[in-house]
Amino acid sequence: MKELTMPIGKARSNLCGVVKKVQSGVRVTLTSHGRPQAVIVPVENKGKPWRVGKPDDPSRYGDLQSPVMEDWK
Repeated sequence: MKELTMPIGKARSNLCGVVKKVQSGVRVTLTSHGRPQAVIVPVENKGKPWRVGKPDDPSRYGDLQSPVMEDWK
């Protein structure tokens, strides 16, 4: 992984550019007065995003449309 070090102020003034570099795989270390303060790294791609499966058979849950109680008093 490529690495880049830059002052926080420079990163702040060019945040979009920094994010684009990180998205392309560059690890960015932000410094203040020459000392590392934070690291921005790309998100790990763990494959397909999670998806909800097919719904269960609704007949298993009984009657879901009829009123539950009589009118409230």
